[in-house]
Amino acid sequence: MKLSELIKQDQFVSPAQEAMLNIMVTNSWLTSELSAAMSPHGMTPAQYNVLRILRGSHPDRLTCSQIGDRLLDRTPDVTRLLNRLERSDLVDRRRAEYDRRVVEVGITDEGLALLGRMQEDVDEVQRHLTEHLTEEEQRQLSDLLERMRTNQNQ
Repeated sequence: MKLSELIKQDQFVSPAQEAMLNIMVTNSWLTSELSAAMSPHGMTPAQYNVLRILRGSHPDRLTCSQIGDRLLDRTPDVTRLLNRLERSDLVDRRRAEYDRRVVEVGITDEGLALLGRMQEDVDEVQRHLTEHLTEEEQRQLSDLLERMRTNQNQ
């Protein structure tokens, strides 16, 4: 559906404004679709992201700040996310041997198993969300979005 139809706005101040609004509306749609696929597993996209990050470092453990640096959605409340995951036995935390002030987090076998059970659903949503784009268009979209973020850390 065209952006102008979706938000009922025929004109935009500039192509830049239209592009920004298109990205924002698309992000909302993507997040909603992912949330719907993850909900039956008791997961939110933010929790899934933490588990995905920890799976990527497994069997090594990460500090809370390392997890926060890798999150897709930069939330300041990593501790709250970890508390919920730990209550479900999906992650475990312990003090680092090299410095007792540092807390290290690892994914549990249950966390790995949950990601395994979720994989098919997540893959299906990804296929559904990108089915109208060729692989080349998907690469091009990624390249354009990366170029857009050129000044992200300045």
